[in-house]
Amino acid sequence: MDSIMSNESDNFTMPVDRHHDPVWLVALRFTVVCIGIILNILVTVVFVYIKMYKKSLLHGLIVQQSFLDLFGCCTFLFFYNQDAPDGEIGTVFCKGRMLFWFFAVTSTYNLVVITIERYLSIMYPFKFQDKPILIVCIIYITPHVIGALIVFHLAILADINEDKSGECLYNYPNNKVRFASGICIFLTLFFIPTCIMICCKGRAIWEIRSSDNWRQRHSTSDASMYKNLAYTMCFVVIVFICTSSPNFTLYLVYIICQCFEFSTIVGHEITVLMYTSNMCINPIIYGVKMRDFRNGLHQIWRKIHGLARRDFHPNSSSPSQSSGVTTSSC
Repeated sequence: MDSIMSNESDNFTMPVDRHHDPVWLVALRFTVVCIGIILNILVTVVFVYIKMYKKSLLHGLIVQQSFLDLFGCCTFLFFYNQDAPDGEIGTVFCKGRMLFWFFAVTSTYNLVVITIERYLSIMYPFKFQDKPILIVCIIYITPHVIGALIVFHLAILADINEDKSGECLYNYPNNKVRFASGICIFLTLFFIPTCIMICCKGRAIWEIRSSDNWRQRHSTSDASMYKNLAYTMCFVVIVFICTSSPNFTLYLVYIICQCFEFSTIVGHEITVLMYTSNMCINPIIYGVKMRDFRNGLHQIWRKIHGLARRDFHPNSSSPSQSSGVTTSSC
């Protein structure tokens, strides 16, 4: 009997604590991101329907931005609103989270490219009017390349948390690598993009508002369109700064002091949700500020309304035909 008890005690292992997010946080994530997915689908459908990407490089980059925001919302909902599985599948799941960060970082640098493109087009309009197709392709691809390069090392470091089952973490080999990675993330994902966008967007808006030469170089309709796009993207930049700064500031504090567990505190989950909400707010800005989007939405509504009326009244005819009476002359 004693031998049986000793064997059972040898085979017994303590269960690993399983970390679960609060129900209110899961519900909040689901609500915010689902709204973002619906709005981004609406925006992408309208932009593709009116073929906005054919108008100019700027319009094409805005369409690309809407697709990146849509994919970012979808990957966040899949990877961040459920616990990581155990075992090797959990490791793959944690590394797969880098898909969300790839779309998020690519979206950030696509916004940077939009800002630089607007700055160059406003400050040097004659040099940047007609761009070769190769240059245009490079401009479209650049945010994706930067996103992949920045996120690549995180995919290598990501792993399942052995102490808190269901959670992911970055398994740094030592504190120096942790510190270097943290500073790199803060600079490349927040500080550098923010500085570029503030400088370029501020200088471009100043040129539009104060320069008589800029008004003389553009017709009234073109000047109005470019001004509307400039202010629209200015609001997008402001929203990016407001939603991104809490997450990266908290991460910088963690890297410097290492005085709390970054991956399991509720504050980290909230700041990541705020960062993701940037992708959900952009469609609202497009709807309020972009005249192209409102016109396209109106076109789709009129087409749907016309098809619905035709389905309800398939044999309708004009009043004169339906009430016509044949008469003979005397």
